[in-house]
Amino acid sequence: MLRPRLRLPERLRRASEAALTTVTTIKHQEKLVSQERFKLAGKITHVFAHRFLVETPKGAVLADVTPHGADVVKLRIGAEVELEGEKKPSELKVVRFTCNGQSVEIEHKKKHEHHHHEAADPKIAIGSARAAGFEPIGEPRRKPKHFEVLGLRDGRHSELHIELDGRIRKTKPVDDQHKWSEALRPA
Repeated sequence: MLRPRLRLPERLRRASEAALTTVTTIKHQEKLVSQERFKLAGKITHVFAHRFLVETPKGAVLADVTPHGADVVKLRIGAEVELEGEKKPSELKVVRFTCNGQSVEIEHKKKHEHHHHEAADPKIAIGSARAAGFEPIGEPRRKPKHFEVLGLRDGRHSELHIELDGRIRKTKPVDDQHKWSEALRPA
């Protein structure tokens, strides 16, 4: 007989809730190693891929070793571990995992700066539009990989998609598109 699919997520939900309620007490369970690093010891009680619960004398703590770290260390229920890591609001980001005298360093990738667009000069797009016989109207609109430019040629408006290097990728006629309504409105 198959078990209902809700069992595992329900178990996970209950364990996660238990961890989150006790994470607030983490500051009482750990030893401050440095300004950002904390150390604690306990027994693994639940494993959820690369996250796991560690039961300490003062309660459960949710810990994260990253997907790569889960490949390097063996997360086994019942294992006695010592963890060192960075405290986050909901978990401990483990940077050193010790079990049975074996210590493993775990690297957490830094979050990328959100530079959504690489540097590009809108003057290149305007120059390309003019070189193709269009008179640009308004400012070019930056997209991740190109500029959109409204241009006028032979009395007709067109939307030009100009790549960052100045190559015109696409040209399409503009009728009464809402997208360009402000630029097309008489001054």
